Amino acid sequence: MTNKKTLSNLFIILLISIIVAVATFSATLWYSQQNTSTPNIDSWITKVFQSEPEATAQPAFHPLDKVVVSVKGERQTHYVMIELAVQTHYPERIKQIDSYMPLVRNALLKMFSKKKYEELQNQQSIDQLQQEVKQTLTAAFANTTIARDIDDVLFTKYVIQ
Repeated sequence: MTNKKTLSNLFIILLISIIVAVATFSATLWYSQQNTSTPNIDSWITKVFQSEPEATAQPAFHPLDKVVVSVKGERQTHYVMIELAVQTHYPERIKQIDSYMPLVRNALLKMFSKKKYEELQNQQSIDQLQQEVKQTLTAAFANTTIARDIDDVLFTKYVIQ
């Protein structure tokens, strides 16, 4: 008798829990439709369960702070000033790159410390150097989520003296 009564009580508790869950979901859905500009359930469900922002159709460009590094020459030290922009289709996610500027500076400093002024001065193709900078930054961001959002790295200014 006790087992039947216990089973009956558990069934009633389960039924009440399901009713409360359905009522809560329905009330939340009704409230969100009343207080937002999203009129249908499909949009609301997409909005609630979408964790990743959508990619933009056109690429966006996020400028980085300029970086000045020194390079060795045959007779003296020279300086390279680079202004970069990151090309991305996820502009909302790439905004966090600004907080990683010390990482960017460090990676570029290491890369340019291996170069000589004469090598940079006689650089046949800026595209090759730009590709090397992109690979350097992608490697620097390998342990972050930022690496997946970088489509390209563009030079917006390159001065060597």
